[in-house]
Amino acid sequence: MHANLLLAALLDVLTFLVHAAGLIMLTQLIAYLLAHPLLDGSQVEKVVALVVLALGMFVLVCVELALWATGMVAVGAFAEFDTAFYFSASAFATIGFTDVAPLAEWRLLAAMEGITGFLIMGWSAAYLVTSGIRFGPFERDKHF
Repeated sequence: MHANLLLAALLDVLTFLVHAAGLIMLTQLIAYLLAHPLLDGSQVEKVVALVVLALGMFVLVCVELALWATGMVAVGAFAEFDTAFYFSASAFATIGFTDVAPLAEWRLLAAMEGITGFLIMGWSAAYLVTSGIRFGPFERDKHF
């Protein structure tokens, strides 16, 4: 149990650092795109920026899933990275498919990944809504 909690704490810290750094980079990218419009600078430009942001966040979450999957393979919870990545996607998104599971001694780690994913998804949703108001095509008190 202690090894599960220790590894979960380490992966949590790394996940939150990766997420924070990724969101900072995405914010700078979107600010750059909006300051240097490729189109006519209308609402379409803002929608494109928001789509780029959403795709960037998807890539960011995939990096975080790979981090957890690598941790799971490193401790022997899964033999293959592909299976660990699939499992991590299910746990991180709190879907909880039961077709694959880590070795019994690492199941607490899997549950902790679900809690981390829940927090990251909430943070991401809040960031996306805020960005939609700040950078994107939505306006406070008009669309929300």
